[in-house]
Amino acid sequence: MDAQPLGMLAHALREEGYRIVCFFDANIFFTLTEHGGVGAQTRHSFSVLADIFGLEGNEIYVVPSGVQADGYVLESLKYLPISFAVTNDRFRDYEALYPAVMKSNQWRKGVVFSKGEVKLLQHRFSVTLKIDRQ
Repeated sequence: MDAQPLGMLAHALREEGYRIVCFFDANIFFTLTEHGGVGAQTRHSFSVLADIFGLEGNEIYVVPSGVQADGYVLESLKYLPISFAVTNDRFRDYEALYPAVMKSNQWRKGVVFSKGEVKLLQHRFSVTLKIDRQ
């Protein structure tokens, strides 16, 4: 997901009273550099991610290098019982390991881009999230 839609989603959910926790794979800075989001000499820091994605520092978690991100996220969700994940990943490889997290379709909200808007499946925002196409 590009930076703008993620920032829009985080802002809209924050406005609705949700606590935001964004998990990034350990290679996020490599990915940002590869796609031109940051320069190769940019220091890797939470403040860089906060600026790019419109997040607060306490909303950012970078999965440690060498740790499988999907399992890390699902393990975290076990301890956040009234939460949901915004992701298009279905985590099918983890159904047997995390049955409590996986049994309800309410825990995962897929992201849809349609007609210049960002939407979540199974969630309705009070405002329309329009993507700015510059």
